[in-house]
Amino acid sequence: MSRSILALAAVLGLFGCSGLPHEQAVPLRGRLELSVEPNPIVAHPLGRDLYELNFDIIMREAGGVGVRIEDFTVEAMAFKSVVVRSQTFPPSFITDRGYPASIEAGKYLRFSFSKRWTLPAALLLSGASARVEARTIDDNGVRGRSTVKVGVVVPDH
Repeated sequence: MSRSILALAAVLGLFGCSGLPHEQAVPLRGRLELSVEPNPIVAHPLGRDLYELNFDIIMREAGGVGVRIEDFTVEAMAFKSVVVRSQTFPPSFITDRGYPASIEAGKYLRFSFSKRWTLPAALLLSGASARVEARTIDDNGVRGRSTVKVGVVVPDH
């Protein structure tokens, strides 16, 4: 009797386990995290409405899959959301400065950025900010987009 109960339990166990849903492995996706230093960015006046902005862009891969930067955009904004200047840069902007345009899984890229822009002085006194957006494609062919927004200030003289 005990053998038949064990056999029945084994058969039920096999059928019971086969009825469970099978989980599919989800492929990892490259995910770029952006930051800017200093934060806020300091806009140095050069005369009239010309300002120089010098800052580092830090691009950190945080998804576990390497990513390649397709391009990135830097925007100067007024009143927290109104774009007053915008420029998109190809990956060659990074590679021409000796940096790679790809970031391996778990690694980061930090490069210095300098831009001179004519910006209305009133803009810089009324809640100016900058936004950096990077478009990427990971090693699995998945496209992504990352954005960071930081304040912009003018030093007191």
